[in-house]
Amino acid sequence: MDIGISYASHQFRIPDGLIAEKVVVAGASHDQSLGLGMLCYEDGTWVLTTFGVADAKPPPTFDEMRALADKLLPARFTAALAQAQPIGCPAFHAFPASRWRRYDKLERFPRGIVPFGDAVASFNPTFGQGMTMTSLQAGHLRRALKARNSAMKGDLAAELNRATAKTTYPVWMMNAIGDISFHHATAEPLPRWWRPAGSLFDQFLGAAETDPVLAEWFLRRFSLLDSLYMVPSVPIIGRAIAHNLRLWLKEQRERRQPVTTRRSP
Repeated sequence: MDIGISYASHQFRIPDGLIAEKVVVAGASHDQSLGLGMLCYEDGTWVLTTFGVADAKPPPTFDEMRALADKLLPARFTAALAQAQPIGCPAFHAFPASRWRRYDKLERFPRGIVPFGDAVASFNPTFGQGMTMTSLQAGHLRRALKARNSAMKGDLAAELNRATAKTTYPVWMMNAIGDISFHHATAEPLPRWWRPAGSLFDQFLGAAETDPVLAEWFLRRFSLLDSLYMVPSVPIIGRAIAHNLRLWLKEQRERRQPVTTRRSP
C-alpha cells in the first residue's frame, strides 16, 4: 500500500517542568497531511518528529518544525518549544509503502529462516504499532518452539507463519482502511467495503473527540491493549450514534433560532 510518508526529526533540550506529558502526538488526517510527535528522552532532552503522508514533505528545519507545532498543538506546548535549544542536526527518513509479505501462503519455505518484524509486515509507522506486533510474533515463535520440542514434529516455519498471519490480518486491515480513508493512500485491488467502513469510523472518531468513553475505547484498541480487532460492541456503537444525534439536533435547533440584530441608535 503506497502511503508516501516522510519524516524529519530533531533532538532538543528544554528546561525541566515546562511539559508534564512524556508523549505528545498530533496525527495527520484527510484534511491535514502533516503531523508531529514529541517524545521525552532523558536528561531534559526530547525529540520532535514532524511527518507528512501522501507525499507531503515535513518541514526540514527546527524553526519550521516549531512553526508547524504552532498550528497543531495547544499554546502551552508551543510556549515550551519557544524555549527549546536544538541539539545536532535534523535526521530525515522516507517510508514510501506499507507491505505485508504473505509467507503463510507459500507452499514451501526455506529451512533455517525465521521472518520477523518488518520482514513480515511493515505497518504505517505513524500509528506506533510495529514493536507491539513484533512482540506478538515473538510469542508465536516461543509457542511454536515449545510445541515442536514436545512433539518433535511439524514444520516450525509453517506454524509460525500461520500464527503470525492470524494476528497480522486484523491490524493490517484496520491500518489499511485508515490510510485509505484519512491519509490518501492508494492500493490495488481495493475492497469495495473499505471506503464505506472508513466513512463510518470517521463518524465514530468525531464522536470520540468529545466523549471520553468512546475516546478511551478507541485509544485502547488502537494501542492493541484490549483486542486486535477495531470492531465496536453494540453498546459502544449505540453510544456513538446517540452522541452524534444529540450534536445534530443541537445544530438544527441553532439553525432554526431567529437571528436578531440591534438597531443602531
